[in-house]
Amino acid sequence: MLLNTFVVRFHVIFSSSFLLIALGITIWSLYGWLKKKEYTRGSHIFGLIFLGFLYADLLMGVVLYFFLRKPDEILTAAQAIKYSSLRFWAVQHFSFMVFVVVLSQIGKIFISRTSESDRKFKYAFFYYGAATLITIISVAIFLLRKQ
Repeated sequence: MLLNTFVVRFHVIFSSSFLLIALGITIWSLYGWLKKKEYTRGSHIFGLIFLGFLYADLLMGVVLYFFLRKPDEILTAAQAIKYSSLRFWAVQHFSFMVFVVVLSQIGKIFISRTSESDRKFKYAFFYYGAATLITIISVAIFLLRKQ
């Protein structure tokens, strides 16, 4: 499964890039909110890049999990519950990431519907920051379980 290996590696690299972008937009939003900066076109584009990476990452995860698995890797729900690593990828990680996408999209809607820069940065910090925190927690849960 050369394609599977490539997509897994690309997904890891892409996810790492997303995490850097997520940390960047969270810090940028906090800075803009606290310093009363103007929410510019650049800030808007930064948010779109964040969402674009997030959606692409979710799509890659779905393709990996549902379409690029070997038949012998497919387990029943009862089998997945027995193995914490499988349960993490099958249920918890996927649920976290879907929630992060929904939360970020709600944030984008709030940001788009307000005209005040202060509120735009506040919404961006809250929604994108919460999404970033959930993503970090999701990865940390997996890494801590491996030890």
